[in-house]
Amino acid sequence: MSILRSAVVGLVGLAGCTQSGTQLLEAPVPKYDPDAVARAALSEFDKNGNGSVEPGEAQACPALAGAFAAVDANSDRRLTVDELRKRVEAYAASTTGSVEVGCIVELDGAPLDGATVTFIPEACMGQAVKPAVGTTNEFGRCAEYQIDGKTYRGIAPGLYKIQVTRDGAAIPARFNAQTVLGKEVFHNPREAEVSIELFLVSK
Repeated sequence: MSILRSAVVGLVGLAGCTQSGTQLLEAPVPKYDPDAVARAALSEFDKNGNGSVEPGEAQACPALAGAFAAVDANSDRRLTVDELRKRVEAYAASTTGSVEVGCIVELDGAPLDGATVTFIPEACMGQAVKPAVGTTNEFGRCAEYQIDGKTYRGIAPGLYKIQVTRDGAAIPARFNAQTVLGKEVFHNPREAEVSIELFLVSK
């Protein structure tokens, strides 16, 4: 069994710098189409065709399942196209192109050094956001990401699948090729960083 635990915490380390001290680029602000994203999500996850995404259906998208309560504005345990649209509008309202994300990976209780952590946008996000790839350090942590060959301090807001790979490590397919991991990256103006902890097991 794996545990994905996330919390919003204060920034760890020097904001905006790589481990070598090089200043990181600010990511460009994505151009979201809130209506298109909302309708694509409804089309993909509304399996019973009742016009909304229910908790059981949201399990097909771990990022949406994790954010379900926040997106469900009226707490009726149904995500309508209007609620989904408003959430994407909140992504678009961000004044920066990315959210700072600190990710810690452990395998069988030990920090996983040199792991590749890939954030893959859910299909419903369309072309608004792109995959982001980080590499963990000796503490199992990554906080900077390669996007289209450039290094950025964060990741664009949105719904993502997460894959973890590392040569020589016994990481099951359910954490990479057939991943069950996912996270909504969302800006909280009161906090500096979104922290994600991935506790993986080899069996």
